[in-house]
Amino acid sequence: MATATASTVNKSASTIVSSTESGQHLLKIDGYSRIKDTIANGSFIQSCSFTVAGYRWCIRYYPNGSHSYWPEYISLYLYLASYVNQGVRAQFSFSLLDYDGGEPVTAYRNGGFTFTNHSDVEGARLFFNKGVLERSGNLLRDDCFTIRCDLTVVKPPEAKDIDVAARPAASPPVSVPPSDLTRHLGGLLATGEGADVTFEVDGRTFAAHRSVLAARSPVFHTSLFGGEPEEKEDGDAAPAAGGAAAVVRVDDMEAPDFEALLHFIYTDSLPEMGGRGGDEAAMLPDMVAAANRYRMERLRMVCEDKLCKYVNVRTVAAMLAFAGEHHCHGLRKRCLEILDDPASLRNVVETEGLEYLTKSYPLVLKDLIAKFATKS
Repeated sequence: MATATASTVNKSASTIVSSTESGQHLLKIDGYSRIKDTIANGSFIQSCSFTVAGYRWCIRYYPNGSHSYWPEYISLYLYLASYVNQGVRAQFSFSLLDYDGGEPVTAYRNGGFTFTNHSDVEGARLFFNKGVLERSGNLLRDDCFTIRCDLTVVKPPEAKDIDVAARPAASPPVSVPPSDLTRHLGGLLATGEGADVTFEVDGRTFAAHRSVLAARSPVFHTSLFGGEPEEKEDGDAAPAAGGAAAVVRVDDMEAPDFEALLHFIYTDSLPEMGGRGGDEAAMLPDMVAAANRYRMERLRMVCEDKLCKYVNVRTVAAMLAFAGEHHCHGLRKRCLEILDDPASLRNVVETEGLEYLTKSYPLVLKDLIAKFATKS
């Protein structure tokens, strides 16, 4: 009688994966005119090497162009300084940085090039016109400018084993959607449904809910529900215990600022400014003052973080004075970083005038003296 023979099947699996690694290198050209007068057309000076994805790279800077056809241009090339056995695929770009804090000017972008040998180069013969650079006030400053190289290297594909014995993670029985609390509260503010207090601000009225305001701000809690006299600050609204008919007048804020304050209270975010950076920059200092008045620390920090992106040589003096007045330590640090550059500091003094700075921003000079004293 025949018997059945058991058999086994060995299962295995593997995958081939490809990944990338990115890096960034800043190259400062300090003494643009002297370098241009020293290095002839067709000649270059090379940056220090930097490493991305295990390979060493350099930037070759031709101040008078890499070819006799284009002496009026700066040329830039990316150079592979490592010995390789196989091609290295890379994507990269060269950008000029704006000294005034604006967006970098991307003058060259390479969508993909394979460096096959040590000493391979690729880049921009016509990177930037020297005349245009020399006439720009925001790119060339004090005979210096800075180039940023963004580099992404495609790593060689590699095979990896897959554990077929491991069971895939079971999908959760319930897919929980993200929280929509702020959307619902924002809708409550927009419709005014169930509102039990009205604010009069700068000729406009705003309907709100006392419980929401009190939960978000201790000052509103005291103002709207009463509290110990010592908890109440000068300028706070008087307690409004009159139910739905309660009306509170706010005299020291403008209507758009109060509207933005309510928006943050209900949604934990500032209203969108539609890309109008000037409007946002004008609103943020008022919102910091409102945050301090109503003791809303998160609002103050959100506004302070946004203000940091508006710090440049034209605004740094006023920003530093504002930071000191309103205890914005992060903003103060950002301002002092700008002034740490001697060229920027000289620009500020020349623009504002030392006498004006002394009279208008005495705390600014105090900060600067303290900063330089720690360096000595």
